[in-house]
Amino acid sequence: MEEIRSQSINNHCKAIKHILIIEDSPALVNHLKEIIDGRFSFNCDISLNESSARDMIRRKRYDLIITDINLPDSTENFIGGLANDNNRVIVITGRDNDECRTSLLELPIVDYIVKSDAKTLDNYLIKTIQRLNDNRHTVIGVCDDSKLARTKICSSLKIQNLAYLEFEDGQQALDALKGEQPCIDLLLTDYEMPRLDGLELVRRIRHSFTNDKLPIITLTGSDKPHLLAQFLKAGANDYLSKSFTSEEFLTRLHLNLDHLYMLRKYAQVIKELEHISIRDFLTKLYNRHYFFSHIEHITANAIRKNIPYAILMIDIDFFKKVNDTYGHHAGDVAIEHLATVLKDTARASDYCFRWGGEEFLVLIPTSSHDESYQFAERLRKTIETSSVYVEDEDLTFTITISLGIALGLDKDANHLISKADEMLYEAKQAGRNCVKIMD
Repeated sequence: MEEIRSQSINNHCKAIKHILIIEDSPALVNHLKEIIDGRFSFNCDISLNESSARDMIRRKRYDLIITDINLPDSTENFIGGLANDNNRVIVITGRDNDECRTSLLELPIVDYIVKSDAKTLDNYLIKTIQRLNDNRHTVIGVCDDSKLARTKICSSLKIQNLAYLEFEDGQQALDALKGEQPCIDLLLTDYEMPRLDGLELVRRIRHSFTNDKLPIITLTGSDKPHLLAQFLKAGANDYLSKSFTSEEFLTRLHLNLDHLYMLRKYAQVIKELEHISIRDFLTKLYNRHYFFSHIEHITANAIRKNIPYAILMIDIDFFKKVNDTYGHHAGDVAIEHLATVLKDTARASDYCFRWGGEEFLVLIPTSSHDESYQFAERLRKTIETSSVYVEDEDLTFTITISLGIALGLDKDANHLISKADEMLYEAKQAGRNCVKIMD
């Protein structure tokens, strides 16, 4: 038995950067170029006939060719020649009949689009181009004990700019998925296979991966009457009989990929919103909301270990004077400068917050009197000896900071924050640019 291929066959996966549109209608070809240029940052060329298109293709390699069937100087096998020469081709046609559809589906093209109406054509074309670009980052698992069946499917995936991994049976696929990260993004699996059949494979995969994390499409030639329901109940996302046409296969595949990409996009948006909710916009440090949502864990841990935690309150000295002298933009740059130095000075286990305005807070989960004081002094000296540089104004100036420190095992962190505030006030009363720590 062959071993699992160690890596995806992805040399064919390319970013779509250069597109050629071949269409004899000047109005339509310019319209398609306009909508593609408006949506993507591609190099989009146009041609009104086959002759000039051939010349352009000889001089330049295109990542995608969009072509009409009927051109003024059409030859018999222009589209077939393009597709068989490893060009990715999308065909647009005004013909919507079985004969045309059958002839197009025999060619290794990305897709065909019927010119029904302008809006439908625009939407489907843009969606197809976007999918081709997204596909290059996606790996499909092809699980089938038939080499011929795998080769046929992988050929279709290659045209769609999809990488793939081949598995001879369910056990190979399951073994490949046992790593920390899944090696595939979507699985196509047969039913009848040695060692581990497709149905049992789906059941076992669903022990670790939900439908939205790893979609599964089953492809089977079995005529068992209740197999469809069994697969869907076991956790398959979709099901196709092996009598499917290439168009049906690709349509089902595209629907599942579109759903996968949409879920990933939403997950990324949620992650970004969560990041925004706990971070200060200017400095990217944590904000007060994050402090109060996590402080109970810190205080409980400190009490359990009987090791004090420390609160440092930090304030930029004479910050109003910075704004009045250099402007509010320079004041923002000064705040960013302090935040950068603070992150560089703090340990990975420390938490740094922008508390408000020019005021910052540092939470040290475990500390001693000397450790927290040395940290504060190191930060103070670094700020004192460094410069704030406002690049777009070619302006340089210096700032200083005052710091107040409180340590304890208080369950209520507000008590230590008040104590640190008192120490900060003492530092300012003592002339600023110094550190005061509670006894």
